[in-house]
Amino acid sequence: MKFYPFITLSLRTVVAFSALAGSAFSLVWLEQRQAAAPLPSQRRWNETSPLVVVDAGHGGHDGGAVANGVIEKNMSLDIAKRVMKELEAAGVRVVMTRSGDRFLSLDERAALAGEHGADAFVSVHLNTEGEGNEAEGIETYFAESRALSARQLVPGGDGRGQRAGGSAEFASRVQRLVCDATGAENRGVKARDYAVVARAACPAVLVECGFITSASEVVRLKEAGYRDKVADGIARGVVLFLQTQSAQAPVVAAVLKADGGSRGR
Repeated sequence: MKFYPFITLSLRTVVAFSALAGSAFSLVWLEQRQAAAPLPSQRRWNETSPLVVVDAGHGGHDGGAVANGVIEKNMSLDIAKRVMKELEAAGVRVVMTRSGDRFLSLDERAALAGEHGADAFVSVHLNTEGEGNEAEGIETYFAESRALSARQLVPGGDGRGQRAGGSAEFASRVQRLVCDATGAENRGVKARDYAVVARAACPAVLVECGFITSASEVVRLKEAGYRDKVADGIARGVVLFLQTQSAQAPVVAAVLKADGGSRGR
């Protein structure tokens, strides 16, 4: 009988980790399905619908990059509004940092995540290279460390732990799905402590949606249909990230409960 508590704990742990393995398989299946299926209409979430802050880069007196007849602040706002539309159709609540041509500081943009208790933050930008350089493609950035102001808004946040890891996973999903949707060159996920994502108190990414300095890519970016594809890919990545986070939560809780029980004995 003295082994009974140990056997019970072992069985609980096996069950918990079996559930975790099953969840991992389910998440892989979900990711593969998400890349091909249309975004769900009025997606039903288990609890309150998640909230995402969508940030259109630049604005007001800050026009951002200018090349080939494109002003970054205008195109980033156009794409951001399309992302908002796709997310809202999937049942996600959205807060825009700006819906018109106005300037906000990076701190003001990032602070909205904490003010609204956002589940995710995505910033939309366009890329540039030197004159005559034909670099093109899409790349997504996340911050490896969190600013002190962001850590203070996250209970237990240490700046490099789960919150940063969540952003890396978030960036990976957005990058893959936006490249799948557009067929653009995949320039990968990159870690940079850009203020607008480092200071957001939730998983946050910055998407460079293409190079306006590229003669070929800018032609595509000027087409509304292509910008729809960019927005669709970003929205798919956001929704998939939110879904996987929701799916992982109860399983992780079960594992932690079993582990905590062992220490209690």
